[in-house]
Amino acid sequence: MANIVIAAAALRIRSAQNQAVCSISGVNPNMSAADATGFVSAIQAMYNRDNVTARIHVISDIEIDNYSA
Repeated sequence: MANIVIAAAALRIRSAQNQAVCSISGVNPNMSAADATGFVSAIQAMYNRDNVTARIHVISDIEIDNYSA
């Protein structure tokens, strides 16, 4: 039996001109949309940016309990 488990996540925020604003690793991959919006809005204000886009990049591991060839 195999399971896919989330190993890590990063949040990447870019400006409207597609320039990197910041990248934060170690974020909770299960965060709610409201939590993500609040966090991105705070970063947006801190860096004094207009419109930004954000993506959550999630890395998953495959755990195999039993292996049968």
